[in-house]
Amino acid sequence: MSETGQQIVRSRTCGLKDFYIAAVTKNTATEYTAGVPVKLARAIKAKIDEKWTSEKIYSDDNTEEVITSYEGTDVELEINALAPQDRVALFGQLYEKGFLKKSADDRAPEVAVGWRERKLNGKYEFKWLYVGKFAEGISEEANTKEGKLSPTTKSIKGSFYERSIDNLYEISVDESNLVTEDTDAATAINDWFAAVQEYPNAAA
Repeated sequence: MSETGQQIVRSRTCGLKDFYIAAVTKNTATEYTAGVPVKLARAIKAKIDEKWTSEKIYSDDNTEEVITSYEGTDVELEINALAPQDRVALFGQLYEKGFLKKSADDRAPEVAVGWRERKLNGKYEFKWLYVGKFAEGISEEANTKEGKLSPTTKSIKGSFYERSIDNLYEISVDESNLVTEDTDAATAINDWFAAVQEYPNAAA
């Protein structure tokens, strides 16, 4: 942890690890709860695209105000593999008696997703997206063996959005910029994936 008064640290991202998901059990105007996070497959790549729209309001032949609105976050995670049990948690598919059954009636459940990104300075940035669905499914392929093994990966796509209780959609901690007074954040990153993290004193 750094000393108070440090300069702002900006370090490039050079790594990615520890995809976790947690089932969102309540997402209402008065309550948000999520289950115990479980580790997903090994992380390869994450593409996170926050979407905002803006609209200008004009008066007196000039821009009076610009209204911005959060439209959601598109998430694409590339992972090494998925087990049938992962597909149940992500896509709402049915796995029983050793069979994985996929139906047009399957509905992806709401989940939170967390991970950490390594910086060039050796520190990490820790993240949780509070609520969304991997309802856009999975991209996968398989190749024939051509003289040597050619392992493939899986990509899962989802849409994440603000939770109902307070409109928060993400929480993160950049370890590089913690100062002595940031004790709550420092404690949180010591066990970041034990629970979906909350800002201190947040209603949860």
